[in-house]
Amino acid sequence: MSPLEQKLQQEVLKNCQRAEGEYGCKMTRLIQTIERFGVVKTAQEIIRKRRTSDQFNRLVEVGQIALTMEATLVKGEYASLFTDEEVNACYELLCENGYY
Repeated sequence: MSPLEQKLQQEVLKNCQRAEGEYGCKMTRLIQTIERFGVVKTAQEIIRKRRTSDQFNRLVEVGQIALTMEATLVKGEYASLFTDEEVNACYELLCENGYY
């Protein structure tokens, strides 16, 4: 895993822990999947299946969409890890839910 992937993974896992601790969002499955397959492969599979990460809707409801995996991976610093199509799918989802 590259240093950039490690940084992304640490940020997503930190956000998952915060979502659990502060907002009661159960993130166990996402955390386990990321730890097993890595954040990039996990994100790509979720996007490919046109799904959202665990507790996405709940985080939107509590006004914490910034804690979602999707909001983290669209950051410019992580652009090289994903295709334009993958990033655009996340942008679309985030826009539909009032992030921008």
